[in-house]
Amino acid sequence: MLGLFTANMTGNTVLLGIAIGQARWQGVGRAALALGAFMAGAAAGALVLRSQRRIGNVLLLETATLLAALGAWAGRAGEHAGPLPGDVVLPLTGLLSAAMGLQNAAVRRVGEQRVSTTYVTGTLTNLAIEAVTLLLVRSEGRPVGVGDPAARPRGSAPLFAILWLAYIGGALAGGFGELRWSFSAVVVPIGVVGGVTAWDLLRVPHR
Repeated sequence: MLGLFTANMTGNTVLLGIAIGQARWQGVGRAALALGAFMAGAAAGALVLRSQRRIGNVLLLETATLLAALGAWAGRAGEHAGPLPGDVVLPLTGLLSAAMGLQNAAVRRVGEQRVSTTYVTGTLTNLAIEAVTLLLVRSEGRPVGVGDPAARPRGSAPLFAILWLAYIGGALAGGFGELRWSFSAVVVPIGVVGGVTAWDLLRVPHR
């Protein structure tokens, strides 16, 4: 979308720097929009978590943001056979970036592990470190975590592997859906996020 990302802010930061260096001010504005919306979404998610302490409340807000993006696209999709104009694409960029910021704020940990559901670099780094740690401690014949303060809790490697596989699986599904249904494919992630939201809000909280 406009050569930007709505989840990967590292890439948008690079694009922002390139656009500034090349004096492409429209590109600067677009990258700044994505970055600002992402940070606003993450900040809003942090505020909701601080006051209500249920990730379902943040994911509910994310679902509403994704639905707003779908509505903005559906309202103009029939008017243009080609690419959508900037007055539609720019709001979509802002809404989708904010949704990804909300998701990052909601899902930051699984148990004792810090995770991300919108970028994969840290996940692959953690997977590599955990795999090496497991190999080393097993070759030395000692339990995981004993004598190695950097070792993570047992079972971290499968978690990181599952996260990576889920990430690439989501990208494959998204690419397939976008090819056939255009932006309507966002219905699929809306359904997934909505399901997780309902599961969290309906379950009995731990006391």
